Amino acid sequence: FPSDIFPSSSHRGKPSSTMHLSTLFLLALAPLQTNAFAPQPLATPRVNAAVQSSTSLQMGPPKPNIVLQETYGEGSRKYRRTVYTHNEWVKHRSSDRFIRNLSSIFNSGVYKSLSREVLATTVVASFIVAWNGLTGGYTDLDGVQHEALINFLPMLTLPLTPFTLLSPSLGLLLGE
Repeated sequence: FPSDIFPSSSHRGKPSSTMHLSTLFLLALAPLQTNAFAPQPLATPRVNAAVQSSTSLQMGPPKPNIVLQETYGEGSRKYRRTVYTHNEWVKHRSSDRFIRNLSSIFNSGVYKSLSREVLATTVVASFIVAWNGLTGGYTDLDGVQHEALINFLPMLTLPLTPFTLLSPSLGLLLGE
């Protein structure tokens, strides 16, 4: 390395003229104003508005006539209990907790927050099972193979290669 960039130990304590020039050069290149450490604006709640039919991208803050509405997950957060007492622990350990949890699954906050995603996944999966049953046949619960009712349409399939190749990486991401 050149000695003018990294001065030797004999020059320590007194800066060289090259160091002054490099410092002035860096200061000249620095922007006059930066927002690197400025606080980020607070996240705005979700906006429920009718989807416009135009293809233009709408940028900027929401229009003042649009009603802002909190999502269920964020709106219910302020009512959540922060202290877990002995009574809640006894209720949690009770032997009938499985029946209570299964009976209240549709009242769950997680389910309410993800109900649209769960519904979309269920509809797509049901359609694919019904389609493949009609176009490729199916095996009933007695093990009897039934022929396809519609022979001229293809079955809906995906290649297994992407899932096989990505499964070790996904396992590393999901594991602890």
